[in-house]
Amino acid sequence: MSSCPSMRLINKLTREQWVQWLLLCFVVVAVMWRGGKSIDVTWVLTGIAGAVVFSSFLSLKEKASDRMPAFLWVAVMSFLVLTVVSYFYSSAKNYGFDEVIRTGSLLLLFLWAVRKAQDSVDLRENETCTHFIRVLSIATLTACGIGLVVYTFQPVNRFVGTFFDFRFHTDYWPNAWANYLLLTWPIVAEWVFRNPIESNTKSQYSVNIIIRSLILGFVIGCLFLSFSRGAIIAFVGQIILLSGILYIKKLDKTEWKRKAIKVGMIFVVSLLVFQFANILRSDVHQVLSVGKKITFSADEGVSSVSERSEFWKQSISLIKEEPLLGWGPYSFRFIQPHSQTQVLATSDHPHNVFLKIAVERGVIASLILLILLGLILYKGIYSEVRKESQSNNSLNILIIVSLAGVISHSLIDYNLQFVGIALPFWLLVGFLSGSLFNDSKFVVHRKISVSLEVILVSILLFAALFEGVYLVTSSLGRHAEARGEERIAMRWYQRSSNEWFSRDLHLSRSKILFSQGNLTEAERAARQYIKLNKSDYRSWKLLGEIYEEMGVDDKAVSSYETAYQYGVYNDLGILHGLVRSYLAWNRAEEIDARREEFDSIISDFANAFTYNTHFVSLSPNVEEFVSLCELFARLYPEDAPSYFVLAARADHYAGVERDRIDARPPGFLW
Repeated sequence: MSSCPSMRLINKLTREQWVQWLLLCFVVVAVMWRGGKSIDVTWVLTGIAGAVVFSSFLSLKEKASDRMPAFLWVAVMSFLVLTVVSYFYSSAKNYGFDEVIRTGSLLLLFLWAVRKAQDSVDLRENETCTHFIRVLSIATLTACGIGLVVYTFQPVNRFVGTFFDFRFHTDYWPNAWANYLLLTWPIVAEWVFRNPIESNTKSQYSVNIIIRSLILGFVIGCLFLSFSRGAIIAFVGQIILLSGILYIKKLDKTEWKRKAIKVGMIFVVSLLVFQFANILRSDVHQVLSVGKKITFSADEGVSSVSERSEFWKQSISLIKEEPLLGWGPYSFRFIQPHSQTQVLATSDHPHNVFLKIAVERGVIASLILLILLGLILYKGIYSEVRKESQSNNSLNILIIVSLAGVISHSLIDYNLQFVGIALPFWLLVGFLSGSLFNDSKFVVHRKISVSLEVILVSILLFAALFEGVYLVTSSLGRHAEARGEERIAMRWYQRSSNEWFSRDLHLSRSKILFSQGNLTEAERAARQYIKLNKSDYRSWKLLGEIYEEMGVDDKAVSSYETAYQYGVYNDLGILHGLVRSYLAWNRAEEIDARREEFDSIISDFANAFTYNTHFVSLSPNVEEFVSLCELFARLYPEDAPSYFVLAARADHYAGVERDRIDARPPGFLW
């Protein structure tokens, strides 16, 4: 009995084809599973990169040489080396390990894409690239469909596609989703309009155009539903860039007319999708006002603009302090609060990809990335506008538009920590680079390049495997701690004590030991955390609480002072603890001398509660504020009424906000 056709097809797949489809399937998983933001996706990515690189190494004899441009390979390796060295000198060694292995994996896959693009002269005829476009387009449409259901039935008022974590009601990432669609809508356009329309009648032609326009219009409509101002600006820039390239190529009037009809239909469909989705949502949840977003009168006001400007200024100051290697991967989250001047105005990144790299990995690394991407885009645009009008490689043009959209949006926001964005981005950069630089004069010998890549990926795999065990045990500890099972949590934390990527492990241990009254061990655990990351205000605050409980007032004041300098605008408990410690140490005169400074912070928080800045009214800062005002009222009886008014005001506004959140219709999906 003969086997079925599908089984015969599977049996014919070569090793390289198996690896290729493994990678493409992983692209789908990364997009669908929280946009690839979770740590487990990064670990799987490393395994995928390992399979791809080892497959290339085993194919050395089959492909004796390739045209790997030397400048691409050297730039990638230099960037990776600087990333690793920066990590070893990091100011936050308990974080950033995931960024290192993610960077290494993505860049190795980029080099693989460069090689695969050289399998054919025309990228549109490249089998690997064709499969990738089809898979990414189908994944995007599926994610849009899922996102429409989530947008309709969940409280979040912006479209997020599959970029959400259903476990936490606050983990929705609409800006990341918008960035993803900036990357993928040109790819969907290539997939939808790839084949010419063949029809015998005008009506069949019109129906075909309408169906294709509906598909692309649906995707662009989902981009509009993200309500991302930055993404819309980047999208307009993409349209201008695309139009400019086509204009320079001097298309004939008939071709312009056809494209204008398509664009018009797609735009109309996208607006209809936008309106239809909001009508569906309005029956269940409130719809965000377009006018308020445009006039900056939505909940976040103008803070999204003013704070970005502040982050950029702070980044430049931080770069000047550590220009060579930066502060270490993922260190911005801990360093930036040291110069913070507004309540909860902090972030994991500077909202600019090149500033992020410069702050965390050094100026040289940032320049390498800037030059690499800049040269690729320049070469791509230049090669297209120099071609004759009849030579129209729409795929290259659309990839250029896709990459330009992501890079431009990354100048005002950073979302490349999402594997669902970063992986297809670097694969597209690789495919484009391979087609543009296949005639490079200076190349790296295949044996040398692939052999070194094997060594690198082996190191990454070993590190990921070593840390992967602890990743599981520490995760079990965090889940046990969340359930209130402190003894079980401590057992898991103990098994994870040799973890490099420890994150908050020692901080959690210290908190548990402190709650159990084991102050000496709690202090030791806090100190262990500080050895890895002395910039985190949370550890200094906890150490102050431990010393306060011990009755060691001078050390309590010293710890609270450090926490105060590092993060007083994020946690009012720091100021509260500092004042208590000064009083316990009989240093009330210190409070008198700094009263104006402390009152300024209290005033800033009072204003933040009024407008619920960054949802501060939902945080424990409210209770700390009330207690702090009561303490100051006792210290300064003549001003007690003012402090009581501030406390009552904060309590009132917090109550209103909390009641509003509680009264909000629940999600119907989770």
